[in-house]
Amino acid sequence: MSCLGKRWGAVLHMLVLLGFSLSVFSGEFLVTSLSTNLKDDSYLMNAKIDYRFTDEVLEALENGVPITLEVHVQIRRKGAWVWERDLLDFRSRHQIRYHALASVYQVVDMQSGDRQNFATQMSALSALGNITALPLISKADLEPDRKYILAVRSRLDIESLPLPLRPMAYITPAWNLDSEWSSWRLQP
Repeated sequence: MSCLGKRWGAVLHMLVLLGFSLSVFSGEFLVTSLSTNLKDDSYLMNAKIDYRFTDEVLEALENGVPITLEVHVQIRRKGAWVWERDLLDFRSRHQIRYHALASVYQVVDMQSGDRQNFATQMSALSALGNITALPLISKADLEPDRKYILAVRSRLDIESLPLPLRPMAYITPAWNLDSEWSSWRLQP
Protein backbone atom coordinates (compact mmCIF):
# COMPACT_ATOMS: atom_id res chain seq x y z
CA MET A 1 0.00 0.00 0.00
CA SER A 2 1.32 3.45 -0.86
CA CYS A 3 2.08 6.16 1.69
CA LEU A 4 -0.93 8.18 0.46
CA GLY A 5 -3.17 5.14 0.82
CA LYS A 6 -2.02 4.61 4.41
CA ARG A 7 -2.72 8.26 5.24
CA TRP A 8 -6.25 8.07 3.82
CA GLY A 9 -6.77 4.82 5.70
CA ALA A 10 -5.67 6.48 8.94
CA VAL A 11 -7.90 9.51 8.29
CA LEU A 12 -10.88 7.24 7.52
CA HIS A 13 -10.19 5.23 10.67
CA MET A 14 -10.10 8.44 12.79
CA LEU A 15 -13.37 9.67 11.23
CA VAL A 16 -15.06 6.36 12.05
CA LEU A 17 -13.81 6.56 15.64
CA LEU A 18 -14.91 10.19 15.92
CA GLY A 19 -18.37 9.34 14.59
CA PHE A 20 -18.62 6.45 17.04
CA SER A 21 -17.59 8.60 19.99
CA LEU A 22 -20.07 11.33 19.03
CA SER A 23 -22.91 8.83 18.79
CA VAL A 24 -22.02 7.35 22.18
CA PHE A 25 -22.07 10.74 23.93
CA SER A 26 -24.89 12.32 21.93
CA GLY A 27 -27.08 13.02 24.94
CA GLU A 28 -27.86 16.58 25.93
CA PHE A 29 -30.49 18.65 27.66
CA LEU A 30 -31.75 21.81 25.93
CA VAL A 31 -34.07 24.47 27.32
CA THR A 32 -35.85 25.20 24.04
CA SER A 33 -38.35 27.77 25.32
CA LEU A 34 -38.84 29.88 28.42
CA SER A 35 -41.46 32.50 29.23
CA THR A 36 -43.48 34.00 32.06
CA ASN A 37 -46.97 35.37 32.40
CA LEU A 38 -48.71 37.31 35.14
CA LYS A 39 -51.85 35.80 36.62
CA ASP A 40 -53.58 37.01 39.80
CA ASP A 41 -50.55 39.16 40.74
CA SER A 42 -48.13 36.20 40.54
CA TYR A 43 -45.63 35.34 37.85
CA LEU A 44 -45.91 31.87 36.35
CA MET A 45 -43.20 30.15 34.32
CA ASN A 46 -43.61 28.09 31.18
CA ALA A 47 -40.65 26.16 29.82
CA LYS A 48 -39.87 23.37 27.40
CA ILE A 49 -36.83 21.17 28.00
CA ASP A 50 -35.70 18.70 25.39
CA TYR A 51 -34.28 15.68 27.23
CA ARG A 52 -31.96 13.64 25.02
CA PHE A 53 -30.53 10.81 27.07
CA THR A 54 -27.45 8.84 26.09
CA ASP A 55 -27.74 5.15 25.27
CA GLU A 56 -26.24 4.28 28.68
CA VAL A 57 -28.90 6.23 30.56
CA LEU A 58 -31.70 4.79 28.41
CA GLU A 59 -30.37 1.27 28.99
CA ALA A 60 -30.35 1.85 32.75
CA LEU A 61 -33.90 3.24 32.59
CA GLU A 62 -35.09 0.20 30.60
CA ASN A 63 -33.51 -2.04 33.24
CA GLY A 64 -35.50 -0.48 36.06
CA VAL A 65 -33.13 2.26 37.27
CA PRO A 66 -35.13 5.40 38.19
CA ILE A 67 -33.62 8.56 36.67
CA THR A 68 -34.03 11.81 38.64
CA LEU A 69 -33.88 15.18 36.91
CA GLU A 70 -33.52 18.52 38.62
CA VAL A 71 -34.68 21.86 37.21
CA HIS A 72 -32.89 24.78 38.89
CA VAL A 73 -34.79 28.10 38.79
CA GLN A 74 -33.40 31.49 39.88
CA ILE A 75 -34.60 35.07 39.77
CA ARG A 76 -32.02 37.83 40.32
CA ARG A 77 -31.96 41.55 39.84
CA LYS A 78 -30.35 42.38 36.49
CA GLY A 79 -26.77 43.50 37.13
CA ALA A 80 -26.78 42.13 40.69
CA TRP A 81 -23.47 41.69 42.45
CA VAL A 82 -22.33 38.15 43.22
CA TRP A 83 -22.98 38.60 46.93
CA GLU A 84 -26.53 39.86 46.43
CA ARG A 85 -29.20 37.42 47.44
CA ASP A 86 -31.41 35.79 44.80
CA LEU A 87 -35.06 36.75 44.94
CA LEU A 88 -35.89 33.14 44.11
CA ASP A 89 -33.73 30.02 44.08
CA PHE A 90 -35.35 26.62 44.04
CA ARG A 91 -34.94 23.19 42.52
CA SER A 92 -37.80 21.13 41.17
CA ARG A 93 -37.15 17.38 41.01
CA HIS A 94 -38.88 14.80 38.83
CA GLN A 95 -38.16 11.14 38.32
CA ILE A 96 -38.79 8.89 35.34
CA ARG A 97 -39.16 5.16 35.88
CA TYR A 98 -39.91 2.18 33.66
CA HIS A 99 -42.10 -0.62 34.97
CA ALA A 100 -41.34 -3.62 32.79
CA LEU A 101 -44.20 -5.84 34.00
CA ALA A 102 -46.79 -3.20 33.11
CA SER A 103 -44.77 -1.85 30.13
CA VAL A 104 -45.36 1.67 31.37
CA TYR A 105 -43.20 4.74 31.94
CA GLN A 106 -43.98 6.73 35.03
CA VAL A 107 -43.10 10.38 35.70
CA VAL A 108 -43.13 11.33 39.39
CA ASP A 109 -43.14 14.88 40.78
CA MET A 110 -40.81 14.45 43.78
CA GLN A 111 -42.27 17.49 45.60
CA SER A 112 -45.95 16.61 45.43
CA GLY A 113 -45.78 12.86 44.80
CA ASP A 114 -48.05 13.18 41.76
CA ARG A 115 -47.58 10.38 39.22
CA GLN A 116 -48.37 10.16 35.53
CA ASN A 117 -48.18 6.99 33.45
CA PHE A 118 -47.24 6.86 29.76
CA ALA A 119 -47.28 4.08 27.18
CA THR A 120 -44.13 5.25 25.39
CA GLN A 121 -40.75 6.58 26.41
CA MET A 122 -41.12 9.52 24.01
CA SER A 123 -44.42 10.66 25.56
CA ALA A 124 -42.96 10.37 29.08
CA LEU A 125 -39.89 12.43 28.16
CA SER A 126 -42.06 15.02 26.43
CA ALA A 127 -44.27 15.38 29.52
CA LEU A 128 -41.20 15.52 31.74
CA GLY A 129 -39.83 18.45 29.74
CA ASN A 130 -43.08 20.40 29.58
CA ILE A 131 -43.33 22.87 32.48
CA THR A 132 -46.58 24.82 32.49
CA ALA A 133 -47.76 27.57 34.86
CA LEU A 134 -45.14 26.95 37.55
CA PRO A 135 -45.69 29.62 40.26
CA LEU A 136 -42.57 31.76 40.74
CA ILE A 137 -42.95 35.02 42.61
CA SER A 138 -45.53 37.62 43.58
CA LYS A 139 -45.55 40.85 41.60
CA ALA A 140 -45.41 42.70 44.95
CA ASP A 141 -41.95 41.18 45.61
CA LEU A 142 -40.50 42.96 42.55
CA GLU A 143 -39.71 46.67 42.33
CA PRO A 144 -41.57 48.22 39.36
CA ASP A 145 -38.59 50.26 38.09
CA ARG A 146 -36.11 47.35 38.14
CA LYS A 147 -35.30 44.61 35.66
CA TYR A 148 -34.89 41.00 36.71
CA ILE A 149 -33.50 37.86 35.12
CA LEU A 150 -35.18 34.48 35.33
CA ALA A 151 -32.62 31.72 34.74
CA VAL A 152 -33.34 28.01 34.30
CA ARG A 153 -31.26 24.91 33.74
CA SER A 154 -31.74 21.17 34.11
CA ARG A 155 -29.44 18.30 35.06
CA LEU A 156 -29.45 14.59 35.72
CA ASP A 157 -29.00 14.00 39.45
CA ILE A 158 -26.24 11.39 39.79
CA GLU A 159 -26.56 11.36 43.60
CA SER A 160 -30.07 9.88 43.32
CA LEU A 161 -28.84 6.85 41.34
CA PRO A 162 -28.49 3.51 43.15
CA LEU A 163 -25.22 3.42 45.08
CA PRO A 164 -23.47 0.76 42.92
CA LEU A 165 -24.05 2.85 39.78
CA ARG A 166 -22.81 6.22 41.11
CA PRO A 167 -19.02 5.77 40.82
CA MET A 168 -19.30 4.80 37.15
CA ALA A 169 -21.78 7.63 36.51
CA TYR A 170 -19.37 10.20 37.99
CA ILE A 171 -16.47 9.19 35.75
CA THR A 172 -18.42 8.41 32.55
CA PRO A 173 -19.27 11.41 30.34
CA ALA A 174 -22.44 9.64 29.17
CA TRP A 175 -24.00 10.30 32.59
CA ASN A 176 -22.92 13.93 32.91
CA LEU A 177 -26.03 15.44 31.38
CA ASP A 178 -27.12 19.01 31.99
CA SER A 179 -28.32 22.02 30.07
CA GLU A 180 -26.81 25.45 29.78
CA TRP A 181 -28.50 28.26 31.69
CA SER A 182 -31.37 29.78 29.74
CA SER A 183 -32.61 33.22 30.74
CA TRP A 184 -35.68 35.40 30.36
CA ARG A 185 -35.99 39.10 31.16
CA LEU A 186 -38.62 39.83 33.76
CA GLN A 187 -39.82 43.38 34.29
CA PRO A 188 -42.88 44.24 36.38
